[in-house]
Amino acid sequence: MKRDAGPAAPAILKGLESMESILALIEEDVHLRRVTAHELSGPCPECGGDDRFRVWPEQGRWWCRRCEKGGDAIQYLREFHGMGYREACAELGIEPQAPRQNRQKPQWTPKPADTPCLFWQEKAREVLARAEEALWSSSGERARTWLSKRGLSEETVREAPLGYLKEDERPARERWGLVRELNDDGKPKRLWLPGGILIPLIRGVQLMRLRVRRPKPDPPYVMISGSSSCPMALGNCGLAAVVVESELDGLLLHQEAGDLVTVVALGSASIRPDQEAFEILAQVETILVALDSDDGGVKEAWTWWREHFSQARRWPVPIGKDPGEAWQGGADLRAWVLAGLVGDAQEAFEERAAIMEYEGNLEQREAEWMALKIMGGEAN
Repeated sequence: MKRDAGPAAPAILKGLESMESILALIEEDVHLRRVTAHELSGPCPECGGDDRFRVWPEQGRWWCRRCEKGGDAIQYLREFHGMGYREACAELGIEPQAPRQNRQKPQWTPKPADTPCLFWQEKAREVLARAEEALWSSSGERARTWLSKRGLSEETVREAPLGYLKEDERPARERWGLVRELNDDGKPKRLWLPGGILIPLIRGVQLMRLRVRRPKPDPPYVMISGSSSCPMALGNCGLAAVVVESELDGLLLHQEAGDLVTVVALGSASIRPDQEAFEILAQVETILVALDSDDGGVKEAWTWWREHFSQARRWPVPIGKDPGEAWQGGADLRAWVLAGLVGDAQEAFEERAAIMEYEGNLEQREAEWMALKIMGGEAN
């Protein structure tokens, strides 16, 4: 419920000097509980619920995943206390800013992916073939166990196809068709192929990228020089899409819910869709933006995606910061995706899917997909 902003309203902290003080402002209205080191949740002051209202105190930001309202402390007072901009600034003890003249958002146009040269691809295929063989040998047992603990089935790993590099390799850059570069000491730079899980990106007949998930955390991921930075798109169901960061999370979601959604794995929160990924995303009715629940992921989900895709909504995982951690924490990723697609119609959806499964003698996944498609058509 909104509260009056008049004299009868409880006093709200003046002089919001620290971003963390937004907690004191919001907790005048609702009780918040901590869900991660950087995020709190609670009921929305307007639409209620239990944990749909999210607050990131270090950023001084808040957001309701049902109302899809969000902003800073000023916007909070405007939305839930009925204040105007200047009144909210006065309440917070900050100086209002003059409006910027002729402010325009920069235009963004998706670009075609940079395809590596054929010589690079040939060398990359040789390494990938060797890494695949190593993954399924005795030396790759620990790597297979690690992938299994992330929820990836043997079928998913083979189809990806993932590989394993037992140790670091440093071939000459020229052997991969790359430009010769020198270190500070004047010696030629070598191409770094670190040991770890090898993750390829293959589009049609083109090998676009090799990325390595290292066992060491600094850095955990290394993209092999010469690779394309384009996103990984898995499936093309045409109905909905989920956007995540890491390719391993993308493979896991595709495994669990690939019949319901197209999965786009960016590789990093700052990567933008290339032309191919954009064409897929532009056609779907719903985009669930599930970038990692850390500072970078939250910022990107808050700003860029909503500005460029009207059908995008932020849909953080219920546990942890990404789908992999959520799966390890016991979350049902398929149910999480379905909840993001059907929203308040969850009960009606489950009933319709159950009827279609029984009367149509369908598999559960097929019945869910058909029910989701029918409900989407009815909504339109």
